[in-house]
Amino acid sequence: MYMSMRNLTLLASSIVIVTNLGAAKLNYTPANPDKYPYPSTAKDKQGNTTNVDGAKIRKNVITVKEVYKSQISGKNHNFGVPATKATLKAWNTDVRPDGKGLPNGKMTVEEGAKVFSAKCATCHGDFGEGVDRFPVLAGGIGTLKLHPKTGGDPGPLKTIGSYAPYIAPFFWYIQTAMPLSAPKSLSNSQVYGILGYLLQLNEIQVNGKDIEDDTVIDRKFIKSVHLPNEKGFEYNNLRKPDTHNTRCMKNCIDPSKMTIMHIKTDATQVKPPFGDGRYSFNDAKKKESAGEIGKTIYENTCAGCHDSGIAGAPKFGDKADWAHVREENLKDVFNHAINGFNAMPPKGGDMSLKDEDVKSTVKYMLEKSK
Repeated sequence: MYMSMRNLTLLASSIVIVTNLGAAKLNYTPANPDKYPYPSTAKDKQGNTTNVDGAKIRKNVITVKEVYKSQISGKNHNFGVPATKATLKAWNTDVRPDGKGLPNGKMTVEEGAKVFSAKCATCHGDFGEGVDRFPVLAGGIGTLKLHPKTGGDPGPLKTIGSYAPYIAPFFWYIQTAMPLSAPKSLSNSQVYGILGYLLQLNEIQVNGKDIEDDTVIDRKFIKSVHLPNEKGFEYNNLRKPDTHNTRCMKNCIDPSKMTIMHIKTDATQVKPPFGDGRYSFNDAKKKESAGEIGKTIYENTCAGCHDSGIAGAPKFGDKADWAHVREENLKDVFNHAINGFNAMPPKGGDMSLKDEDVKSTVKYMLEKSK
């Protein structure tokens, strides 16, 4: 059930964290989007209705109903077929902070703990404590007020219990993306059970009562949950512009008379490389050996599982762990690494890697585990 802090922030869309949780008249983000404090439209000085970016909203625009009533037929134009209610329902899987969108299903916390142990504990620990580089899911309540002055001082521990404002959107995330090796494999009831277990681990009370092992978790129950940091996020007023320039659209520069300059930067010389932390291999292959490329990929993509040997992954550098791998046909080993095998996702979860890069990484891991 991997969840980065970026994902946690997205759960309360268009919000910014409030550091002073005790401030008076805290303008927090309501769970119900219909109750957001700022409207999506406004009136300008001339009385025109404007959008968030200040653009005027024209009257008498063509509506969806008018499009359907159009005299232009889509027959023989491969425009597709009208979406049925069943089609829309299949795609409409998102869950709002107020719980709208939660499906049917139910499971006790005790049953959910068993599902968590089987599907989630490999990465997140039996009690949500986190394994190696994978996120901690429990604890940290009260730590958001900490302001470490040095690297040795304790800082905020952001978990579901301490940091997230709402629990309902986690249903959507878990069912869509987890477990990492087999996303979308959990049933509605299993996800409810997992959520109940996580709430219990974080010692969340509902209506003043503790969550017990025999507590049944369903849609109604999740809607009744209030997390400690529910009022810890301030709604971002989209009506307030980041810039204050006046719209011009006059005396614009003729693009044909512009000279576009390009600055060539060799990012392969930068360590760590530019971007999201992963390596750019196109030019690097000209300068680095397969072993160096394999080492870089391993450290950025594979070490999370192979450093510790979780989920049955052969532990890096362990001769015994890799003995059975060396006995296999190298072609089959490459195929497993590229297309996925058992708990390992294809290409270690980084689909941007080329097949040759993955093969270089396998060779590097085999060489270092003799």
